[in-house]
Amino acid sequence: MVDNEGIWSRGGSNVEDLPDPFAHEAPRPEIQPDVPAKPKRRRWPLVLYAISAVTLVTLIWLIVTAPLSRALEPLDDPAILLVSQEGQPIARRGAIKEAPVDVTKLNAVTPSAFVAIEDRRFYSHWGIDPRGIARAMVANAQAGGVRQGGSTITQQLAKTSFLSSNRSMKRKAQEVIIAFWLEAWLTKDEILSRYLSSVYFGDGVYGLRAASEHYFGRAPENLTLAQSAMLAGVVQAPSRLAPTRNLKLAQARSELVLNAMADTGAITHARANAATPARPVYQSSKIPTGTYFADWVAPEARDAFESDFGEVKVRTTLDADLQRIAVRTIARSGIPGAQAALVAMRPDGRVVAMVGGTSYAESPFNRATQSRRQPGSAFKLFVYLAALRAGYTPDSIIEDRPITIDGWTPANSDGVYHGPITLREAFARSSNAATVRLSESIGRPNVMRAARELGSPRSFRIRPASRSVPPASACSNLPLRTQRSPAAVIRFAREDCPTRFRKGASQAC
Repeated sequence: MVDNEGIWSRGGSNVEDLPDPFAHEAPRPEIQPDVPAKPKRRRWPLVLYAISAVTLVTLIWLIVTAPLSRALEPLDDPAILLVSQEGQPIARRGAIKEAPVDVTKLNAVTPSAFVAIEDRRFYSHWGIDPRGIARAMVANAQAGGVRQGGSTITQQLAKTSFLSSNRSMKRKAQEVIIAFWLEAWLTKDEILSRYLSSVYFGDGVYGLRAASEHYFGRAPENLTLAQSAMLAGVVQAPSRLAPTRNLKLAQARSELVLNAMADTGAITHARANAATPARPVYQSSKIPTGTYFADWVAPEARDAFESDFGEVKVRTTLDADLQRIAVRTIARSGIPGAQAALVAMRPDGRVVAMVGGTSYAESPFNRATQSRRQPGSAFKLFVYLAALRAGYTPDSIIEDRPITIDGWTPANSDGVYHGPITLREAFARSSNAATVRLSESIGRPNVMRAARELGSPRSFRIRPASRSVPPASACSNLPLRTQRSPAAVIRFAREDCPTRFRKGASQAC
């Protein structure tokens, strides 16, 4: 043992610094291999791709199907003014749109009024107005509902000319894309001209030209400051702010427009305060939009004309004097709880009067053309037509004497029978017995074939009448359009139909 090595040292080292021979060895930490962390998926590229795809599809759709001139085109269904044969207005149907306007030819205050109230930064933005959208959001939040809109004039043009009125995020995105497209291809004046030429002004009029003529009886180039302000104010809610419906509300709205014009510098505040509120021109008589006759003739009259600006005047066969007599007669029928209908025709097929019920306002259902009923003696036309086709002539002889079929015996209305008579006389006398005998002779299928060829429904059937049904009603119910009196069936037998309207010269429908 070394002299200097004491009891508390081993090999020159202090025993307290030596490892404990009885202690368990601590486990060594396991070294894990480096594994790269999985990167988090970023969703914004997917959103960007989706927006790009929608934009691309919309642009392709615009290039292929959306002409820039759409706002300058007339409405698909032109407005028609139905007039009697004397030229008196009967009814007006459809909306009116006149020729486009050019803002460079208008009074300067007219376009300024629309820009001031609808889109103050129209000449500085590029299709959408972020400041306007933010302002509208704040105003709507403060009001607790929708009070302002953030759409620019360009967006409104995109919506009215190319999109539906459905409110959705998809439509809003399309509206923004189309607005960019319009701004890229058109000048500001061209955009404003298209907007003013197509926007709705209430009372069934579209475009500034139609609105200025309808409300003020003047061309849009001659509108005053007050008139321009009133029309600009109508655009926000045409049905509610039309001056012909709510003049006070329209005038109050026009004051807001004038103040907006003053705020934007379009006019001075003194001129805004001095402006006298505009008033629409007085309309001596309001032409109805619907009557029994107008409802009957309008669909075919509209199909006869191509779309065009303005109002198409259609001269009909209606006789105004006879129509007034017919209306008065039906109104005074005095049958409690019952309805009545009347159709008056000339021998050549012209309908000169039509009443479909006691009151069109209470019931527009036309009982003269839409009701179904027993045709009565009018059905005899088809019997005699089938007989002529089968080889009979007007001078052929038929027996006018009683006949019984399956227990049914048709009787002449006057109870008189004339024995052997010609078909001409049987038709003139409207003989029930002779007509039924003729029908049985040529065969019911031939009669039904003749009736169907002239417009009767294919579902109708001829059947012998019971004793409780008048002899002349021995067939299924038919619309009145196939029921004509013998005096009015000459043209019908030649496969003509009643004349409803005339375009220039006489034209059958």
